[in-house]
Amino acid sequence: MIDQTIAQASFAELLRRWDVQQDIYIEQRERVFTVMFDVLEQFCRQPGLTVLDLACGPGAISERFLRRFPEGRAVALDTDPVLLAIGEGGLGDQGGRLRWVRADLRDPSWSERLGPESGEGSFDAVLSSTALHWLTPPALTAVYRTAAGLLRPGGVLVNADYLPLSAGSRLRAACEAIDRGRQQHAIEAGAEPWEDWWAAVEAHPALADAVAERQTLWPEGARDWTGATLDYHQAALVEAGLTEVGVIWQDLEERVLVAIR
Repeated sequence: MIDQTIAQASFAELLRRWDVQQDIYIEQRERVFTVMFDVLEQFCRQPGLTVLDLACGPGAISERFLRRFPEGRAVALDTDPVLLAIGEGGLGDQGGRLRWVRADLRDPSWSERLGPESGEGSFDAVLSSTALHWLTPPALTAVYRTAAGLLRPGGVLVNADYLPLSAGSRLRAACEAIDRGRQQHAIEAGAEPWEDWWAAVEAHPALADAVAERQTLWPEGARDWTGATLDYHQAALVEAGLTEVGVIWQDLEERVLVAIR
């Protein structure tokens, strides 16, 4: 029991540090979550909401959602064994209100890992933050199509992410320059950058197996960085069968994109 308590406290500290380093890259991150949940209150007014935290990482959305909606339930899905271990180790199951699922969104059958209780029309909302930009455009299109089917009629998909303008745009270049300046200022002020956080994680003895497995998923230099533009995201959501699609908040190229089923 002592070892378990120590491990949980250690994971909780990594979660805290995760939030701090993420603030470097998304300057108004907590505001983003607030906007996301404000949208839920507008479109999903019934008590006991069930949401899918898509590409959840260590569960930032789920943690905040369950705090704001005490009767809610969340399913947190990701493929990264390290982030899942930290999230589940630090947050647990929140009294049975949080379920962790490992699945790779690049696998067309990823939704099957949710189980029979989480099939078509099971979720009031599908939520994601700072994750889907990792997907290639074809993979993103497929994920949106599947996610749309998981929503009940009237449900919402909310993606808070880096959704850039077209490559070569002067506005995009300006946004990127401003963002680089913000990041550098935060790091110079003492914030822990992404690389340092991951170095601490990789040195954590309880995560050794998960780290080794993660390295087989994404060998050094193997990730495809060709992310989709804002226009592509919007078109893919419409193609997936969602109706109203639009940006309701943004700061530079960090945007909150909402689509209604």
